[in-house]
Amino acid sequence: MIFLFSAKFLRWLWAFAGLILVGCQSSHHQWSLQSQASPTSIDFIELNRMTDNIRLMSQGRLDIRAVPSGVITGGPDIYTAVKEGRIEMGSGWPNWWSGNHPAWAVMNAGPFGFMNIDASLLFFIAGEGTHLANELSRPDGIIWRPAWWPGMEFGLLSSEPINGLADLKGKRVRIGPGLPSEVLAAASGAATIPLVPKEIRPALISGALDAVEWTTAAGAWDLGLGEIAPYAIVPAIWQPAVLADFLINAAAFNALPEDLQAILMTAIQSYTLTTTAKAKLQDFAALDKFRDRGTQITRWSPEDIDIWRAKSEQIYQQYRSSDPFTNRLLTEKHRLKERYDAYYQVFGAYE
Repeated sequence: MIFLFSAKFLRWLWAFAGLILVGCQSSHHQWSLQSQASPTSIDFIELNRMTDNIRLMSQGRLDIRAVPSGVITGGPDIYTAVKEGRIEMGSGWPNWWSGNHPAWAVMNAGPFGFMNIDASLLFFIAGEGTHLANELSRPDGIIWRPAWWPGMEFGLLSSEPINGLADLKGKRVRIGPGLPSEVLAAASGAATIPLVPKEIRPALISGALDAVEWTTAAGAWDLGLGEIAPYAIVPAIWQPAVLADFLINAAAFNALPEDLQAILMTAIQSYTLTTTAKAKLQDFAALDKFRDRGTQITRWSPEDIDIWRAKSEQIYQQYRSSDPFTNRLLTEKHRLKERYDAYYQVFGAYE
């Protein structure tokens, strides 16, 4: 009799546990993801594809709504919004978070640092980069992940010719905050203005800006800059291997069941590699479009590059002395760069 009672009890217990498990699995999580991207850009298109795949893989249990720049918030407030839980996820550029800690200003690609996408990719996917970024974001309740790599930015686009650093003195230039703008201002004497995407084109048309830096060839073309800026000077020395990032509210992430956490992280990894590859092919096509439109492209002179290098080294030293963590981050990046350069001196391109 005791055995029969125990068997019934166990069957009831298993049934009850099954109901709890089904209830947990069917729980619905609605998230908002504020992007820094314009709505027609490749990274935003792929972001929507990523969230569609997450809904499919989770059977609708994790529903993330991605919105383009400025819909919920924008600029540096994306970081604050994720920190405060106003949004569950954000996507932008690490240097935009530099108001929270100076190390964010050098987390991204800096002048004469990682000169190729793969060097930065190695650092953040297989090296110390993501660990260091999370060490920085964790006290703010944020999980950090690399989003994708645009690589070398396009340069400066302008309505009037800019043939070198001397032509930039006193000019108003749109460029992201942190290390990129500091180096450009120090090298050229230009005034740097960190406008978000929707503000850039109107400011250039009105004359409030003299030149614009906005991501890569595809990003600049997508923003319509080819129509209003017939001159360009390249390359974008300030950000040679730029990367975008994801910010995830840690409390929201920890509230997800383990399978949804795994789905989200796997989807992010897929987005990272797919968007990086697709965007670079779009850059090839966009450069052809700029050339077909007649954009006049100039390169920095060797003398200008020497000035860029000298000013960059001065500002890097200021960051190294600003706090121990920033110095540690730059040391780790430099260590990988040395190993990368040594390897490719042996196994580099033969052409």
